[in-house]
Amino acid sequence: MPSKITVFDGARCIGGNKIHLEFDGRGVFFDFGTNYKKIGDFYEEFLSPRSSRGIHDLLFMGMIPNINCYRKDLIPRDVDLSSAQKVKVDAVFLSHAHMDHVGNVGLLDVNIPIVSSQMTAAILKGMMDLGHSQMGSEVAYAVPRKASEDDARIIETEHYKKASFIGREFLMVGDCINDLNNHWCTCPQSRELVYKEIKPAKDNLEFEFKAFELDHSIYGASAFAIDTSDGWIVYTGDLRLHGKFKDKTEKFVKEAKSLDPKVLIIEGTRIGRQDRKESEDEVHSTCLGATIAEKGLVVADFSPRNFERLDTFMNIAKESGRQLVVLAKDAYMLDIMKCADGMDRMSELLVYRDVKSKRDAFEKMVHEKFVGLLRDPVDIAKAPEQYILCFSFWDVKHLLDIKPRGGTYIYSSSEAYTEEQVIDFGRLWNWMKFFDFKVRGFSIDETDGKLTFEKGFHASGHASAAELLKIIEDINPDIVLPVHTENPEFFVDNLKGYNVVLAQEGKGIEIK
Repeated sequence: MPSKITVFDGARCIGGNKIHLEFDGRGVFFDFGTNYKKIGDFYEEFLSPRSSRGIHDLLFMGMIPNINCYRKDLIPRDVDLSSAQKVKVDAVFLSHAHMDHVGNVGLLDVNIPIVSSQMTAAILKGMMDLGHSQMGSEVAYAVPRKASEDDARIIETEHYKKASFIGREFLMVGDCINDLNNHWCTCPQSRELVYKEIKPAKDNLEFEFKAFELDHSIYGASAFAIDTSDGWIVYTGDLRLHGKFKDKTEKFVKEAKSLDPKVLIIEGTRIGRQDRKESEDEVHSTCLGATIAEKGLVVADFSPRNFERLDTFMNIAKESGRQLVVLAKDAYMLDIMKCADGMDRMSELLVYRDVKSKRDAFEKMVHEKFVGLLRDPVDIAKAPEQYILCFSFWDVKHLLDIKPRGGTYIYSSSEAYTEEQVIDFGRLWNWMKFFDFKVRGFSIDETDGKLTFEKGFHASGHASAAELLKIIEDINPDIVLPVHTENPEFFVDNLKGYNVVLAQEGKGIEIK
């Protein structure tokens, strides 16, 4: 039987990658993410799929595929999967920890092994430990659920005293680090964790594969290649060539080429978008200039898991004579990341002690471990010129305790792509006007309300169209399969002489 690739999600959208490879009597998924486009067509912040119905809402609305490998404790009585497509899943290969690639993994059978880099595993474990995950993002371990005794259509969370967290089996690419294994067996929450020790993937999978480190906007990103009887199948995940670690992507391209791959499954996020040229080095320079120009408080706003950008602002803090202050949730994540890469970032940071009546378990752990690094709003208010605060839009409420008189807000994240995001920027603009802050990175015209983004303050996590074409030409696969793009036809139009196959969602492609 020839190998077969089925793109259950990501064939014609940005995000939601769920790509199944069937080969030589085996089967794997490349990612199993949340499709935010599909979700956004029907839901928003205060209208969401009902967790009390398990997978029912997502399945009925077509937001997850009708397949046979979901967790049994998430299947309510009125969901019949007897006719669901049977897919063999020996493992799920996770390219990185962004939710559009991993946000539905938590729905899958907990006995399916997860293959990832150690950094991806650490980040996913940290996200679960913070205690705000939904059932789809229960990747490192799962919250046990059961059918209600009153109505089996209703799925309930098991009481924490009666059922432990269910650990998943993680298979690491590369050698396992003892520190990560030690952290793997604990969590800060009241429910006990029945964990499975992390293991090296090379010793626990019965087929040959390769993993490659990549440059992306989150640490731990990987590409994968699997050896099949029809040739090597290569999956890029998300990648770029303009970050601090562009050499990793360049090395991947060379090594993927040496495999003479049959198929290259490649992302195309930036196809059709404005081809902006900013690099991470340029972001550093621009944000440093904005910081040095400010004599008062500086607030830096960037994606919560863009740890490369955090490292950039750590350097900016040093160069500008300031101290970088993160929230407790960031400190917890950075501490667990140390288990994966050995970098003690907390030795150069401070922790914001926000004003609240009750603290989560992880916050108590952070405050106890880093008690000497805590900074109260009063401390910052006394000497705002000494600090850079890592706050996002969702954290600006903390400024009410600091009460700054002027300052600079540096927006160093992605542009708005939805109407809801545009509205949020309007609200953020109002907050900045209230505190008389200068805003760098974006602006809103007071006359017509037009939202504009300033160049130089953010570098995309994805390769440009020209870079993607060059990557494909350098790897030179027999077949190109574009995913994670709204314009797959671009590859057909611009790759003359290549066999570009356009996937149709849910329909298998035989590799011959």
